Amino acid sequence: MEFRKRIRLSPEAYADRSATFHLVIHTHPKVSRLSSAVLDAVWTTVVEQRDADRVQLFAACLMPDHLHLIAKSANLNLLRFIDAWKAWSTRRAWAAGHIGLLWQPSFWDRTIRNFEDFVETRAYVLSNPVAAGLVAEFDDWPWSWAKDLDA
Repeated sequence: MEFRKRIRLSPEAYADRSATFHLVIHTHPKVSRLSSAVLDAVWTTVVEQRDADRVQLFAACLMPDHLHLIAKSANLNLLRFIDAWKAWSTRRAWAAGHIGLLWQPSFWDRTIRNFEDFVETRAYVLSNPVAAGLVAEFDDWPWSWAKDLDA
């Protein structure tokens, strides 16, 4: 039997526009690494969210086997957004040559407590490719982005 994480917060918590979350969405266990073509296709779906009004996106980093987001609810609660985004990004991945399931059924989340925690989490998200040995500098990773702290 496959373990599925229970969402520990009430669904209403994910609709709270004052709460910011660090979300990690993992690829399906049968997916070891996404190809560059699939990474590009999935990244396009993330980039499109920066200007959309469904959620507020503050940072994102797409790794070969997971995605980090720092986000909060806007016109769509985060649970509904993630479900819709997973379906949409999977269709884009299929168009780029991916076969089969793409994402695990659930996701990992943590509420960001304050501005200092936000800054630390943002730095962690952006440094993920460096820590994984994929690039020497975080700016070299093509599948990451963060809103300026001054903006």
